[in-house]
Amino acid sequence: MAMSIVDNLAVALRKARKELQKEAGQIAAQIRRIEKILKSTGGTKKAGSKRGRKKATAKKRGGRRRISAAGRARIAAAQRKRWAKVKAAKKKKK
Repeated sequence: MAMSIVDNLAVALRKARKELQKEAGQIAAQIRRIEKILKSTGGTKKAGSKRGRKKATAKKRGGRRRISAAGRARIAAAQRKRWAKVKAAKKKKK
């Protein structure tokens, strides 16, 4: 009896896999058709692109951007201030 349940489950899973593979094939065919249409109309640019302008790369900007020591110190001081506020609120609750 236990074997028949396992067998039935295996058959159902194989059937589901076969149906999903068929659907995946249909979706892939639809994607190919859409890409073909886009290619023929010149609409191959990605959505959200700015009229063909390329994004500035780190190389064009002059290398990696770095923060100054003073800037880092300001950020650290602000974070310490935020943590102090949180800790004070916790102490107040106790």
